[in-house]
Amino acid sequence: KIRAQAPLSCGATVDGRKAPCKISALFNIMPIFPTSHIIRPQPLFIRPSVTHRILRVLLASIMLLGLNPYAESSQGSQRLKVDSIQTLVAPKDANSKLLAACADLQSVFKDQTGQPLALRSDASKSLKQAILLQIQASGPREGAFYIEREPEQIKISSATQDGLVHAIYSLCREVFNARWYWAGDLGLEYIAEPMTHFPEYSNLIKPDFVQRRLWPSDNDFARRNRLVGGFQFNHNLGKIFTPEIFKIHPEVFAQIRGQQYTPKGSGGLDPQPKLTSPQAIEIARKAAIDYFNKFPEKRSFSLSINDNTLFDESAETQAAVSPLNYFRSRPNYTDYVFRFMNAVAEKVFSAQDMLETPAGESRYLTALAYYWTEEAPTFQLHPRVMPVLTSDRAQWHDPAYRSQDRALIERWANSGAKRIATWDYYFGAPYPYPRQFNKWIAESLQHLQQNGVDVFFSQLPAAWGLDGPKAWLAAELLWDTHQDSQKLLDEYYQHFFGAAAQAMRQFYELAENQRNQSAGTADWIKFYKDPAGIEHFPIEFWQQLRQLIELAKQAAQQDIRRLKRIEIVSEAFALTECYANMHRARQKLIVATIHNTEELANDLQYYQEQHMRYTQQVKFLEKKPEHGRLLEFKSVRQPDPVAMAQWQLAKGNSDFSAQNPYLGRQQLGINLLKNSDLKHDGWQKRNFLEPKIPKLQGWTYSIRPNQHLQVKQSDHLTQGLDHSGADMLLIQQIVPVKAEQHYLLKAKIAWGVSPDNRSILKLQWRNAAKKTILSETILQLPNGVSDGVRTFEIPCQAPQNAIQLRIACISSRQKDDDFLQLKKIEFRSIKSLNSPNPLFNIDSTTAVKR
Repeated sequence: KIRAQAPLSCGATVDGRKAPCKISALFNIMPIFPTSHIIRPQPLFIRPSVTHRILRVLLASIMLLGLNPYAESSQGSQRLKVDSIQTLVAPKDANSKLLAACADLQSVFKDQTGQPLALRSDASKSLKQAILLQIQASGPREGAFYIEREPEQIKISSATQDGLVHAIYSLCREVFNARWYWAGDLGLEYIAEPMTHFPEYSNLIKPDFVQRRLWPSDNDFARRNRLVGGFQFNHNLGKIFTPEIFKIHPEVFAQIRGQQYTPKGSGGLDPQPKLTSPQAIEIARKAAIDYFNKFPEKRSFSLSINDNTLFDESAETQAAVSPLNYFRSRPNYTDYVFRFMNAVAEKVFSAQDMLETPAGESRYLTALAYYWTEEAPTFQLHPRVMPVLTSDRAQWHDPAYRSQDRALIERWANSGAKRIATWDYYFGAPYPYPRQFNKWIAESLQHLQQNGVDVFFSQLPAAWGLDGPKAWLAAELLWDTHQDSQKLLDEYYQHFFGAAAQAMRQFYELAENQRNQSAGTADWIKFYKDPAGIEHFPIEFWQQLRQLIELAKQAAQQDIRRLKRIEIVSEAFALTECYANMHRARQKLIVATIHNTEELANDLQYYQEQHMRYTQQVKFLEKKPEHGRLLEFKSVRQPDPVAMAQWQLAKGNSDFSAQNPYLGRQQLGINLLKNSDLKHDGWQKRNFLEPKIPKLQGWTYSIRPNQHLQVKQSDHLTQGLDHSGADMLLIQQIVPVKAEQHYLLKAKIAWGVSPDNRSILKLQWRNAAKKTILSETILQLPNGVSDGVRTFEIPCQAPQNAIQLRIACISSRQKDDDFLQLKKIEFRSIKSLNSPNPLFNIDSTTAVKR
């Protein structure tokens, strides 16, 4: 029986270049077994021409007549039976990745046929009943492969071992119906019996994306789902423009606020060099050529900017970016950075031997289109410059952002680049809840592929219980974006959760729908590492999700394997519940402390109970490797208001627990901070990007330029700070401290804080070597408006070996109506006088009773 699968389609011209033409899955032989066993042949990749257009017409005519152009003239011996295979032949130099894939095929073969599959590396090409894996120098590259079915052999050929690995897992998927939905053995599921005969393979099998990387997903999951790397494009200028280069060519390094910056060799901290400098271009050229000579097999070298927005502020750079314009409210430096890229590429690739690897693969210089360089350039790129588009396409829930981002992808597609990459943000952890956006994964990958983007990278530290099908769905679509994402999800839920499929599907889809509805206006990786990000989910929502998990458990009671999967989801989600309860208790305690309510003591006790439950759940999950990635959430610093509440209770001479360390009389020392009233000594404009800001004696004042940044000033405003529209602002001061001494930080603040705006007070305790030994976020201002100036009094204790403290107030991601007014900050030592409770380290997990 013959079935038409899809209409014929042919690639269009992209950027003046001919795109590959796909005749996608035209026909399938339908054997006499269920349709779920049918393998869908991969697309033919041919170039459009008159001949091919004639071929399309012929194939369409054949399809209408009900004929199969790939049908065999005879059945019998031409139809090689799957269970007749006895041997798997690997290349003698097979690497560990290929050998691991062979071992998986052996295991799958045994599971599905009941017969062993021997592995050999010394067999002749005439060996019968065998699968032959062959490296052919002239074979396909970039993960592609050929599978040829002969009467008594299956021959698989590729130019690379990665291609053979992908072929093995394509056989596991299509012939043996094996799926690895999660990492580890528990992730394996067989969705049907194996095919009885190997199907006909008549074409090149090639992925839609040549790089498909979800970092740092488990290695076995990546290998089994045909994920692969290959290109380098992380922040790298700090490793090129080093302190050693500075000694020779200091003139190519950045001037920041009128001073030459000395580099530290850091891709995170060092400013970008002067990219207009001919010497900077020469240094980058030499670094790229040296790298390709040292690693001739490498296909790319990164010239990506360092992970900050510290750009040179000299007159040359100002002229290069003027007139300044903005994209997504940030200064647009795309032309500045990519003119540098073009200049370096012109020099590097003028040498013929630099154009390709010894294997004939094209080389590229890569650059992140990142933050201040997201917009497409106004000129054509050198074809060997590979831009790497950076976007959190989970934010496509916002229609305006989605439309803007789709148009941006199309502009980059027309930039002249021969190859385009993307860096997405598919997190998972460290978000402490099910961050679902499968709809936007499918839609964005299709749009990227249609616009010529074929190199993909995303951070997805998969926390399998909360991330659900996200990693597997992405892997499937990265291989073939033409698949129906809903059918893939149908398959996932049906086979992975069995009788519990409906409840588990509702669990993940409810999480996705709620995030789409409540996440609000798009922003850069919104709520990433934001302790308050969980607030956009109502408490009733968590209760609904828990009910669905319990329904799923009941449905899978007789299915031990699937019940174990649901238990992993349940354990991971328990962290979400514990954190949601703890955070809400914390916010309530902060408000109670600000207003000194009668319920303050009860609110403190309730918070400590919730904090203890959360801590216990973290410790429970730490013992289970399947939750390892989820625990990256521990890296998010949690503000702890216990000490602030205890101090407030002690001030009121409350009849409170004797465990409160601040009961009794306390004496405060002198204020250790300079200019606590934040008095201004005039106003200054430090560079061409910033507005005028006040001069603050004693304080270091940093601010990240933004289109909507406002620092309010007037003749009568001579002290305090008032900011709005800030992308990032920081004021800080360093004071000497004594180890183990208690101190009191007192701050007067007014604020308006919307979700995803983080305004915090932070302490960094340092030792004699000036290294941070403890970093604490002692306060994050709660969402909402303060209704006037509020006073915070927060006690703290210097750790052992501390001799210095950095006190910082930081505000980031201010939206339209957000503001921060700092009125006063003091820092004093505390001495206990005749106290029945000597001061000691504050332990927020200690139970407190009224």
